[in-house]
Amino acid sequence: MFFLSALSVWGDGHGPAFGYFTAILGAGDSSVEAVTMWRSGVVMFGPRFSYGLTENFQLSVAAPFHLNHGDHPTGRFTAMMPGNPEAEALLAWRFHHSLTGIGTRNESTLYVGMSGTTQTPPRADGPPLSRAPGFYIAAATGHISRRYYVWAGAGYQRYLRWSTGTGDHQGDSLLTSLVFGWRPGFLDKEYPKPDVRFFWETTGERIGQAWRDAAVPVSAGDGHHGPSTPLPPPNSSGVIILPDSGGTGVFSGPTFLCTYRGVALQGGVLFKAWGHLNGVQLPERFRAEVGLSYFFLKGRK
Repeated sequence: MFFLSALSVWGDGHGPAFGYFTAILGAGDSSVEAVTMWRSGVVMFGPRFSYGLTENFQLSVAAPFHLNHGDHPTGRFTAMMPGNPEAEALLAWRFHHSLTGIGTRNESTLYVGMSGTTQTPPRADGPPLSRAPGFYIAAATGHISRRYYVWAGAGYQRYLRWSTGTGDHQGDSLLTSLVFGWRPGFLDKEYPKPDVRFFWETTGERIGQAWRDAAVPVSAGDGHHGPSTPLPPPNSSGVIILPDSGGTGVFSGPTFLCTYRGVALQGGVLFKAWGHLNGVQLPERFRAEVGLSYFFLKGRK
């Protein structure tokens, strides 16, 4: 209620729900966001805070966590939010910004982040993995106008190792996206009227296989997809490559963004267009997200 009754402001650092985008907050501006995400029967809640350091630098902190107990693919869920229960600090640098006309521009943004585990998701093939911290690097470029948007981007999530050769390791992941946005003419209103935009987002991902330290006792896991594939013997490095991990996938679907005064409501669904998961893993036919944001823009409309 405090957020809804605060000073009317306008948010300029928001984009699509799942894919990469280039927009960032202005210097001294900030936003708070709460996102609920669903995949493979597991619900995650993700709070996020962003602050505009300068005109072209933005710092964000996110910490999504599981609301229920379950196993799911471990790739990054969205461009701006980790796919696992992790605390992540993400720095955005908009290194290219070129006005091409009235209300139109081309721009590109680079993202660099670090994350650390906050929860250990269960696995059906043994105890949870002891995951080391990871780093994330991504880039997005696109064209923005009052009526149309086009963004393309890609990001790589790399998990470190506690020791050389041995120890648990989460599979690295690559996420790509292509986003088309449209603001209908009859909804193209000036502030303080509601501003509504529709997107069609497509994401493609590749998740590497995880491995487990062979010295860790393997017992029955507590996932929900029944018996797992028998584990192979350790390799020469003393680790067991987990057959029920990793895979590829392409997801596509509609999303929307509605901004009214200082509040932004966002949501959408991506449906599986193609994909393959290694071994025995929970199927993921679609993934969904809904989020609410509030912007603090120093009183600017």
